[in-house]
Amino acid sequence: MKEMQPWVEVANVNEVTPGKMKHVEVEGEEIMVANVNGNFYAVSDRCGHTNAPLSMGGLRENIVTCPLHGAQFDVTSGRKIAEPKMGPLPNVEQLPESFLKLIEHSSRITGKIKTYDLTSYELRVDGDKIKLKVPTH
Repeated sequence: MKEMQPWVEVANVNEVTPGKMKHVEVEGEEIMVANVNGNFYAVSDRCGHTNAPLSMGGLRENIVTCPLHGAQFDVTSGRKIAEPKMGPLPNVEQLPESFLKLIEHSSRITGKIKTYDLTSYELRVDGDKIKLKVPTH
């Protein structure tokens, strides 16, 4: 069983303005801190589908969208909201046939990858400091 470490300061509230996200690392864990209308949340910064960095995606209200395949997660709970979008790419006619076949093959494989909920982390704001508590390994 993992032990919990004491609260760790990871950011200043001014670094994560409303509607924005910040990547932080604590005890080897990649974590995304998100500001949703002035409330802060912390979840894994890796997509539950293909491990892409979610902090490079988009945040709309409480939903973060993966920049790689469009899977969506609720940052307030870590729950998966929408599966990845595995449709055809736009404007691919000009790409070489061999590359198109590779993309098609890759899409068949990644379409079978299960999408998991994200780990949610305990967070608190202490003055102007954002602090997290994460398991120690």
